[in-house]
Amino acid sequence: MISNLYEKKYTPFTAKLAPKNLWSYPKMGRKPQKITRIGADPNVKAFWRFIRNWVTHNHKFYYTYVTLTAATIFTVWHNLLIGYYRRNNYERSLPFAKKAELEWEINKPPEDDDDDEEDEEDE
Repeated sequence: MISNLYEKKYTPFTAKLAPKNLWSYPKMGRKPQKITRIGADPNVKAFWRFIRNWVTHNHKFYYTYVTLTAATIFTVWHNLLIGYYRRNNYERSLPFAKKAELEWEINKPPEDDDDDEEDEEDE
């Protein structure tokens, strides 16, 4: 048989890879479930069974669960981000400014009376 080196564009892609007798076809049937160590835990499986059987079939419970989950995620992220910002920018906050102002009032230098200039202008 003549090798098809020059007319590759007419050759099917599979024929370039291997002869037909070496092709392997996928087996029909269900593949084993991919599962992690956490997913194999009976408590985790029971939790997801509860979600599947009760939460998704009870609309009020489902919407309550979704709302509480969204509120929890929002609260956690908000506290993390806003808390990070407040911790890093405390010296720009109002309580810090009030405290600095009180310290200034306590430790401010005495005022010089420059009445001499005013007296010279009057004369």
